[in-house]
Amino acid sequence: MTSGDRPDGHTEPEQPDTSATADAIGAVGATVDILTYPISPDYVKSWTAVRALCELIANALDEDRDATIGWADGVLTITDQGPGIPEEGMILGHSTKSAQQIGQFGEGKKLACLVLARSSEIGAVRCETVGYGFVPTVERRRLLEGLIPSRSGQGAEVLVYHLHRNDRAHGTVFTVECPQELADEAVGRFRALSEPGYRPPAAPGAAVLTGTPGRVWIGGVLVSTMPGLLASYDLPLDDKGLQNRDRTVIEAGALRDAVQAILGASEDQAVVDRFATHALAGGKLREPEQFFARVEAARPRAAWRTWGRTHLPANAFYASARQEEAVLDLQDMDYIRVTASGLPAYQEHVLMTLLGVEVARVRQQRHYERNHDKTTWIPDRDLNPAERGLLTAGKALVCRVIGPFALDRVRVYSDSDESPCSDGFYTPRNGDVAVHRDVLTDRHRTLAVLFHEAAHRVRHRGGGRWIPSQDYSDRSRGFEHMLTEFGGLLLALLADVADGGALPEPAMPSPPVGSGRRVRLTSADDPAVPVSRRELAHLLTDRLPDALTAGGFTDERDLVASTAVRTVYWNLLIRPRAAGFRRNQGVSTAWDYEKVALLAEAVGVHPPVVWLASNLCEGPLHGRRRDQWGRPGRWAKQVRDHVERACADLQALGGAYATQIPALQALAAGTTPAPMGDDSWQAPARALIALERQRLHLDHDEQTD
Repeated sequence: MTSGDRPDGHTEPEQPDTSATADAIGAVGATVDILTYPISPDYVKSWTAVRALCELIANALDEDRDATIGWADGVLTITDQGPGIPEEGMILGHSTKSAQQIGQFGEGKKLACLVLARSSEIGAVRCETVGYGFVPTVERRRLLEGLIPSRSGQGAEVLVYHLHRNDRAHGTVFTVECPQELADEAVGRFRALSEPGYRPPAAPGAAVLTGTPGRVWIGGVLVSTMPGLLASYDLPLDDKGLQNRDRTVIEAGALRDAVQAILGASEDQAVVDRFATHALAGGKLREPEQFFARVEAARPRAAWRTWGRTHLPANAFYASARQEEAVLDLQDMDYIRVTASGLPAYQEHVLMTLLGVEVARVRQQRHYERNHDKTTWIPDRDLNPAERGLLTAGKALVCRVIGPFALDRVRVYSDSDESPCSDGFYTPRNGDVAVHRDVLTDRHRTLAVLFHEAAHRVRHRGGGRWIPSQDYSDRSRGFEHMLTEFGGLLLALLADVADGGALPEPAMPSPPVGSGRRVRLTSADDPAVPVSRRELAHLLTDRLPDALTAGGFTDERDLVASTAVRTVYWNLLIRPRAAGFRRNQGVSTAWDYEKVALLAEAVGVHPPVVWLASNLCEGPLHGRRRDQWGRPGRWAKQVRDHVERACADLQALGGAYATQIPALQALAAGTTPAPMGDDSWQAPARALIALERQRLHLDHDEQTD
C-alpha cells in the first residue's frame, strides 16, 4: 500500500514537502505564538500557486506603489515600505481596503498563504513585518486533545501561522521559494511592474491596443482572458466588485457592460481606427465589443466622425434591406458603397451613423433635393421700380403698425412647389415671407398678403409682447387668435388717429454688427431674434472662412460633419430663432454644452462665449411656465448649472473674460432683472462676443454690398 492510500479505499491528498518549511521555522528563531485558522486546505481549490503569489504582490502594491518584486536564487522576494501588517490584518475577513486599492475582502493574504503552504511547487514561505514575522504551514490538528470525534481519526488539516518577534521598524517582506517560471508569470500579471509610471485608469476604464488582445485587468491586475476580442481592457479599481468572492471569475454580463462602457466613451483615434477598420473589412465582433450604440457623448461621436471624414470618400453610402433600386441609382452617379457585413443589421446602421455615412435611400433623396429647385425666386434687381416701391412701402407700414419684428426678409417668386395656389407663404425654418409677383400690381392685395404672413411669423417666432407658439398654421386656432389681435391693434390705432394721434414712428433698422457691416444674413438681422444671438451669428459667419482654411475643411457642411453634431445645432447658431421658440419635434435651442463646445472649437471660438451668446436669452424662460416668463426670480436649476459651467470656463480663460462672471451669476440668481422684450440685460454676452471679435481680428474686416 502506497503512502497516499488508506485502508478504507480513500486516497489522501498529496502533501507538500514540509522539510523546507521546518527549516524556515527554525531559521527565524523561537516561535512565540501560534495562530491557527480552521480552514480546510481544499478551500479555494481553483487557486493556483501563481494566483496566490499575485495576492501577495497586490497587497504590497496596495501599501506601496513603488514596492519591489524580484526573483533570485530560487526565491521570490516581495518588499514594500508600508506601515506593516497590524494585528487586525491577521484576522480573517477584516479589511480596511479602500475602493482605490486592489484588495477588498481582507482574505487575500490568508488564502494565499494557505495555497502556497499546501502547494508541492512551493518551498518555504516567510513573512517579516513591523515587530514580528510568521511562517505559514498546513498541519493536522486535533481539537480538545482529541476529545472531538474525527472521521479520519487523525485530525483535520488547518492553516497555522508560527509567529516570532523581530526588530523591524517599517515595511513588509515576503520570501517564497518557487521556480522562476511561476514568479515570472505572477509578476507578468501586473501592469504596474512592467510599465513604469502606470496608474490605474479612471472610470470607465481604458482599452489597451498593445500586446495580445483579450486580456482583462482590474486596476492593472490580470483577472481574465477572453480570446477573440480585438483589444484588451483595464477596468478601474472600483470594478473589482464585478468578480466573485475568490476573485477568479468576472460575470459575463458585467464584463460586457464594462467593456462597452470603455469603448463607448473612448475618443482615442487609435481605438476608433482598430474597430472601424475591422468592421468595414467584414470582420465580426464578440458581444462585449458590439458597443456602437453606446457611443452617445458628443466628443466620442466627434472622434468617430473625424475618422469617417479622414478614411472614407465623401460620396460614400451604405444599403439596408430592400434598397436595391437606390443602390443602382447611386452607383450610376459614381457614389461608393461601403459595408460592414460582419455586423448585425442594427449594429451596421449605428456604425454608419457614427461615421457619417448615409443609407442609400436618404443619400438618393438628398441628391435629388440638392438638384431640384422647388421655388423660382425673382431677384430684387429684376423687379420694376413700381413693384419694388410697393413692396418696400407695404413692408414698412406693417412693421410700423405691428413692430419691427413683424416682417424680416420678404422675397418675391414667380412660381413655387411649396404653395402653388396661394399669393404668398411663410417659411418657418428661416422666418422669411414670400410674395407672388402678381400680388405687386395692387396695393390692397400686397398689404393683405403681408399682413396675413406677418400673423404667421409673429405667432411662430414671437416678438414684442407676443410669445412664440407652434399653433401658427392656416386654419389653426392660434393663427386665428393672432389675426384677431392684429385687427384689434389696428382698430385701436385708427381710433387714436381719429382722436388726433399718430401712427407709431417707423422702425429703425438694427445697427450693423461689427464695424461697417452691410451684408444681409437670413436670421442674423431678424429683429425678432435677441441681439446676442444675432451678433453671435455674425461672429461665427465672419470667422468661418479662416476656420475652413485652418481645419482643412472643404466647406461649411464638412466642418459641421467633422464634429458629429447634428446640423440643426449649427443652423440654430448661425440662423437663430427668437427666444422661447419651441418645436414640436427635434431641437429648438443649441442647449447641450458639449455639442456647442465642439462646434465652437471647430470654428476657433471659445465655447463659453458661444453657449452664453446663444442661450443666455433663454434664462428667464427655460423651465418656467409661460405665465412666468421674464418675471423676476431665480432661473431654473438646469440653466444655473449651465451658466456655472460656462463661468468656470471663463474663469480659466481669465482676463476680461472673467470680469463678466459676476454679472452672469447675478442674472442666473435673479438679482438682475431680465424682462421680456428688452435686450439690454444681455450685455455680458455681447461683451464676450466683442472680446472674441477683437481676439480674432474680425472688427477691421469691413464688408460691403
